[in-house]
Amino acid sequence: MGVTEPPKLPAQLEHSSHGRIRVRVPRHHRTEVALRRVQRQLEAQAAVSRVSVNARSGSVLLEGDHTDTLRRALYEVLDIFERAGPEGAPEAGVETAVSLVKGVDQRLMELTDGKLSLRWLVPAGFITVGIRQLLAQGFTLGSVPWYVLIYYGLDSFLKLYPEHAPHARPRLEMLTKAGIADQERPEPAGGAEEA
Repeated sequence: MGVTEPPKLPAQLEHSSHGRIRVRVPRHHRTEVALRRVQRQLEAQAAVSRVSVNARSGSVLLEGDHTDTLRRALYEVLDIFERAGPEGAPEAGVETAVSLVKGVDQRLMELTDGKLSLRWLVPAGFITVGIRQLLAQGFTLGSVPWYVLIYYGLDSFLKLYPEHAPHARPRLEMLTKAGIADQERPEPAGGAEEA
């Protein structure tokens, strides 16, 4: 006779974003042993790069490269249910819209051998219409001002290409890049040495 596996723990989907999913196991199903088992099972999944489990709150946080594969890993280990009602509806609608746009973008890239992508066509479209309105109407406040369209074009570009968005550098990294050695840094206030 084979060993029967314990039933899957139920968990509510709390949050899902690119590369991160958080679920919460209801209080009456949380035990240290069960959550440790869930953590081991999730860590064994190839798509999962990091698992954080909090037995006290019932929180299970998964991180990895692709949200879809993280979701599949969760569904293999836990019995996931999503919050019903209007609170969960906007997130489901956003995810549906995002996956639809990604599908259209992928199809466009396949048809054009990677020469065209919505990631640059959308911002370019906003900027083009903004410049057209600027030339046609001048600096007037028409129905949609030119500067709003140019703003949307630049904003959508930075959101679609986050690697080009400006980021604040940590102070330590700035000091290192400026060539300041550790011994040249000012001592902490009071002149006390760190332990």
